[in-house]
Amino acid sequence: MNLKNYNAAYYSQWPSKIRIIAFGLLFGINSCSSPLYVPGKDNIPATANIDNLKKGRELYVSKCASCHTLFLPEKYNRIEWSKTVNRMQPKAKITDEEKNLILDYLSKGK
Repeated sequence: MNLKNYNAAYYSQWPSKIRIIAFGLLFGINSCSSPLYVPGKDNIPATANIDNLKKGRELYVSKCASCHTLFLPEKYNRIEWSKTVNRMQPKAKITDEEKNLILDYLSKGK
């Protein structure tokens, strides 16, 4: 994109969600990120419940991505994720059970 042709007044008329999506696609915000892991027998501890981890992943994507970019689970440890998920619980309007499923997914059932 040639930034010399950028017209802020034109783009400011777009609704905010459309602007976010358009600029995200235009600048490739997520083009370099790795995909979120899908729980499987080869990437979780043997003691973990694969069905719960899959539910946690679905909740993480549906509840958290609606407001912001998702972070990869390996970016933080369980304690750090716990602080974040606890802080975001009221904003995301998730139950304690959903919070625990998301936390288990993010910490890969450890």
